[in-house]
Amino acid sequence: MPERAWSNDQLRTFLIALRSGGIFDAGRDVDDADRVHFRREAANRIVPEVVRRVLADVGAVIDPRGVAAVALEILEEEAYGAKHTWLMVTEDPWSYLTDLVAHEITRSYRSAVRRRSDDKVLSGIESASSRREIE
Repeated sequence: MPERAWSNDQLRTFLIALRSGGIFDAGRDVDDADRVHFRREAANRIVPEVVRRVLADVGAVIDPRGVAAVALEILEEEAYGAKHTWLMVTEDPWSYLTDLVAHEITRSYRSAVRRRSDDKVLSGIESASSRREIE
């Protein structure tokens, strides 16, 4: 029997727990079991759409477990930011989280791969040219 999906309120409860000690403190910290459970939930709720978007946007195939881990990292990094606030109040926090994760992965891909590709092209041009021709 498949596990029941987290509701929006359950996601918000997890977000509150990530802010342990803040004004919305739920009275408990997030432990490793909670993080594992979130990554499992993210794998079901957001990973398929993020994988599809990244493939469509930049043509990259990505690891689903890595996507779930990035989703958790984004939540932890944004524990007190504006994105956290919007996750708490939006009617569809799972959709917003999907957008955040897809955007972050796409942005990091473009930043990392473009530089690597540009460096490789420039190295090829440099090695194909003699030093006297460059000067």
